[in-house]
Amino acid sequence: MSVESIYRPAVLASIAVCMLSFSARAADLTVTVDGLRNANGTVRLELDGSEAAWNNKAKATAMGNVKASVGAVSYTFSNVQPGTYGLGVYQDENNSGKLRTNLFGIPKEGYGFSNNPSVMRMPTFQEVQFTVAEQNTTVLIHLKHGI
Repeated sequence: MSVESIYRPAVLASIAVCMLSFSARAADLTVTVDGLRNANGTVRLELDGSEAAWNNKAKATAMGNVKASVGAVSYTFSNVQPGTYGLGVYQDENNSGKLRTNLFGIPKEGYGFSNNPSVMRMPTFQEVQFTVAEQNTTVLIHLKHGI
């Protein structure tokens, strides 16, 4: 038995402990959505951690729902890993599970995005992205109303 074989398990265990201590800690992400005109239905939130997820080519990081209330509602995503994210929300007034639009694609229900971009189209991931670090993060989204 060599000296190397005696110390190898201890060295590997020490490295594993160090790696765990340096790993990023998850944080809570609290989203406040304001501009709700009524208390109908549910506010639906989608947290995307990549451009592919934002463009519906990959799975969302997390989804959330909260009962609508006149004025504003809040929802907290727990244990979000540090990284770059984008948020999309809408008020599903009739609880259909999808954003209702007219023939021209203009939303009939309130909708919004992180960073509240002023665009007349679906914003890009770069326009909505924000960072979650190791501390708790808050985001405010103002609902827009189409028709």
